[in-house]
Amino acid sequence: MTKPNTESDPRLVDAALELLKLGVSNTRVIELLTCDIEIVERQLSYLPFRNAKRKEAFIIEAIRNDYSPPKEFYYAQNPADASPEA
Repeated sequence: MTKPNTESDPRLVDAALELLKLGVSNTRVIELLTCDIEIVERQLSYLPFRNAKRKEAFIIEAIRNDYSPPKEFYYAQNPADASPEA
């Protein structure tokens, strides 16, 4: 496994910091940052809308498997769709 070059991409640094704040180990952070940065960022943006008990474990699997967005994320982006029809 090669280490991601965080010096050339500040997005990688931001993602690494977010993953570390969640309690993901240094080794796992390096592993996850070898994935597509778009997937990492997307899964981090979905996390607040998920009901994950162990966020550090969940985010690892979500990035590895590129989980689809939770419905709560969709409704937060489209509040008109969440309101009941009159």
